[in-house]
Amino acid sequence: MDAKDATVLKKSVEGKTVPIVDITPFTTTGYSPEVKKHVATELASKASIDGCVGISGHGVPDEVVATAFVMTKKLFELPFEEKMKAPHPDAPVPHRGYSGTGRENAARKTETEDWDGSAKKADYEKLTDYKESYEIGSESNEVNYNIWLPEQAFPGFRTWGLELYWRLHETAMSILEALMMSLELAEDEMEEVRALHTGHDHQLRLLHYPPIEEVLRKDKHTSRLGAHTDWSQFTLLFQDEHGGLQFLNRSTGEFIDAVPMEGVLYMNIGDMFQRISNGFYPSALHRVIIKNPHASRYSIPFFVPPNSDGIIRPQPSRVEKDGEEKYEVVTFREYSRKAFESMNVYN
Repeated sequence: MDAKDATVLKKSVEGKTVPIVDITPFTTTGYSPEVKKHVATELASKASIDGCVGISGHGVPDEVVATAFVMTKKLFELPFEEKMKAPHPDAPVPHRGYSGTGRENAARKTETEDWDGSAKKADYEKLTDYKESYEIGSESNEVNYNIWLPEQAFPGFRTWGLELYWRLHETAMSILEALMMSLELAEDEMEEVRALHTGHDHQLRLLHYPPIEEVLRKDKHTSRLGAHTDWSQFTLLFQDEHGGLQFLNRSTGEFIDAVPMEGVLYMNIGDMFQRISNGFYPSALHRVIIKNPHASRYSIPFFVPPNSDGIIRPQPSRVEKDGEEKYEVVTFREYSRKAFESMNVYN
């Protein structure tokens, strides 16, 4: 093992509040299969606990992330009338364009099996998410088609948004390779999972959490983002220095901080990969709390769902290891449709 490999092995075992894994061997060429296997094993040991992990070595340069936050801030500084030139429709599809503050209630979306008590869940479902958002996807998606601001409203925004979308897609596919190796899937199983990701069904979300006035802070139902799980395979998230992202520690029932760190994005497993892994990776329950009510908070999540009509099933090798198949076969379209109908996510 050379010095380069040894450095990665050392960095990949350093822990934080939410554990961190360096996946450089999956985003850069030249690393040995031995090192890739080590990182995949570490990913399995850390991300399988609560369904969340910090990712360093993800391949997105710091300057790209910095520009992303500058552009996000400029977007939400536009007058409301300008942002409403690209309005999200009053329906879940297409999930694109601009949504105003307080429109979405994320806590209604979760179907996690480990939510600790119906009373607590019912209380969370009353929360109002105090944020505004803008959704971007592939130009080739004819169902979830993009809803763009006019070029004169924000020159260069469309070009930049698509470039970032595909850059994050590349990172997501590198992480997918690490996740599949961590599960020790057979090659035909890996091909089946890869085929679920053409890149045209993913979602880039730009988020702004405005300062919260004192009168709203006194309302227990005012939230940055209520506790929920994502329906995707997994989600990548960049957040600014204000933090607030928390994940549920499944062993203690307490939420733990995902501390903002330069060069680190946070990844959480979603409902679909929980199914593909036959429950080895749990769908992470997470929320955003009010850390600094006087400041604006910005974050950039990238959701990685499968193709809508792709078959989602526990992979046979995992079923064999576990001795049972824990989830029924579904498509993402079927799963999300039923969830939207039963939970009424949008006001």
